[in-house]
Amino acid sequence: MFEGIKNGWDLIKSAIRVFTHHPKLLIPLLVVWLIYAPIILYLTYGFNWKALSLVQIFLFVFVIILFFALLLGFSCSIVLELIQQAESGQKMSLRKAFSHTLFHNLLKIIPIVIIWTIIWFLLLLLQVIFAKAKSKERSSLTAENAAKTLAGYRDFSVSRAFFEALEKGVRMVVFLILPAIAWENLSFEKAIKKGIGVFKVHLLEFVAGFILTWAAAAIIFIPPALLFYISEEFEMPLPTFVWMITIIYIAFAWSFSVYLEQMFCAELYLWHLKWEKQIEEEKKLGKPLSKLGDVKRPSILDEVPELLEK
Repeated sequence: MFEGIKNGWDLIKSAIRVFTHHPKLLIPLLVVWLIYAPIILYLTYGFNWKALSLVQIFLFVFVIILFFALLLGFSCSIVLELIQQAESGQKMSLRKAFSHTLFHNLLKIIPIVIIWTIIWFLLLLLQVIFAKAKSKERSSLTAENAAKTLAGYRDFSVSRAFFEALEKGVRMVVFLILPAIAWENLSFEKAIKKGIGVFKVHLLEFVAGFILTWAAAAIIFIPPALLFYISEEFEMPLPTFVWMITIIYIAFAWSFSVYLEQMFCAELYLWHLKWEKQIEEEKKLGKPLSKLGDVKRPSILDEVPELLEK
């Protein structure tokens, strides 16, 4: 158990170190946020939900979730392509990563995204059903309200926290499946089987990564959370520029939080590939099988092309 936690912690530390050397890995997620933010604000403050029937609302929400899931899946594939470039002895190129994702990975990603969307939609539906009736509506779009909406600032609820944890878990499993497409060029069915297989075999590492990435996100969002608390508790109006700076901070905080999830899953998968290769050789030689921790963890920064064969 402790070995799994240690392995998970090592992967998180590695993800942070990789970011300090390759900050361009954050660019795909920042682009996603720039698309996501105005849509969320429009749907919250500008869209006329009352004009739709219940069935239309369900269909519309499903399409929105599908779009967001596709954006996240696409951005994750770009990050994976950048990692593959580094692990194949090439220079990281966003243009090549985008092109390869668009023309080679996208068709295989779409079925996974559809399954992800269905699960995401069902979890959201259950969250609405189990949520308390009371709700706070922000009547007008202000810089402060925009910041709170984009940060997901709401009153704590056990049921909401539970469903958000499930959504995060499903998202990270998807991030664990996508490397099978980007790196091993597996089919849709084989990619799901491989990704879930990695999840099952390294469950302790996955759980450790889940908890640690959640904790990291909680720490990252402390500054805006304190600002929201002070503003509401002490009824202290703050200048618009403070909220604009907060929104910019939230953009980077959200992007980095999701980056940690993507990078953790990518590096766990990469480590699994190296471990898988070693135990295959040990089986042939009749040697005792190594644990994951017995295999030297691959690193994007060590300049050893782990994916050169792939």
